[in-house]
Amino acid sequence: MSPELITSANRWHEILAQLPDFPGKIYYTWHYHNVCSANGDGTPAAFFYSSGSCQIFHPFLMRPIPAIIGGDGFFDLETAYGYGGPQAFNASDTNLVEFKNDFAAWATHNSVVAEFVRFNPLTHMHARFADFYQISHNRVTTSINLDAQFSEILGNCTGPRQRNWRTACRLGLSLRQLPDLKSFQGLYHQTMRRLQARPYYLFSKPYFEAIEQLPPQNRFFAGAFTPDNQLAAAAIFLLDSESAHYHLGASDENFRNTRANAFLMLEFARQTAGSNTKILHLGGGGSLAEDDSLFRFKAGFSRLRHDFFIGKRLHQPDVYHKLSRRWQKLTGCQPEILLHYHYGANDENL
Repeated sequence: MSPELITSANRWHEILAQLPDFPGKIYYTWHYHNVCSANGDGTPAAFFYSSGSCQIFHPFLMRPIPAIIGGDGFFDLETAYGYGGPQAFNASDTNLVEFKNDFAAWATHNSVVAEFVRFNPLTHMHARFADFYQISHNRVTTSINLDAQFSEILGNCTGPRQRNWRTACRLGLSLRQLPDLKSFQGLYHQTMRRLQARPYYLFSKPYFEAIEQLPPQNRFFAGAFTPDNQLAAAAIFLLDSESAHYHLGASDENFRNTRANAFLMLEFARQTAGSNTKILHLGGGGSLAEDDSLFRFKAGFSRLRHDFFIGKRLHQPDVYHKLSRRWQKLTGCQPEILLHYHYGANDENL
């Protein structure tokens, strides 16, 4: 079968349903890519290769390069926020070579200049594409094994996380499913401003509206409430058949003493443990720093670790460097990320 570019939601659903289940499959769905598209991150597309029993599925967001730097008619590709990258099933070395050649030819023919990939840390697929992308280790992520009794899950936590749990329980916190994201959005933006997060991480109103439209089986909006019904912390969990993923979280600083953040994670794990969901992936830190506070918090829930890799490829190096030089001249800045030319040329926040 010849390779296929997929842009139709129906065709995307059809192909994804044929693929075996794997942890992190939620990040490969059309619905999730539509969420990121609503945030202005590009148009959902996927490259699909099959030969015999081999299937390789590579979803991404396709984004036009700004015309102001000479990018009119050119595009780049980026993994949707979170995790993804090409996922291969029953692929021989020959299959992988054919896929890479077909994909490279398609990218060049369709004016794709560069590509940035966030590989799924739960499937270890990066190694099979080390000859195609410039791959580097980005950070470590952590997860909770849900295929266990809650007593074991709690026992695998560090002392501080166990004390957090006992404090929250003593203060009478409870976890309830939020019907929508109205209360979450306000609390989330408050949290991001407190943490002085980059503007991108505030996310747009259409982004949250699109998350609300995810199929019910693919999302859980959790709220940790005080006994007098005040929202102390909240989180968005993304779900697939094998795994749950802590996606975004927020908390009210006024209830910091309740340890609501830790309670929310552990109570969600307690309620989910013993189901078909085998793992709760918490992700990594908010930075690459060894002492990142967010990672220290997450690492307290489990000893399980996963290596997160990123991949970069210049499909048209000469064009890329020409566009980058124009961006540098316009902004007076030096590149810090691969797809830097999307930021700053029109006086946006860098």
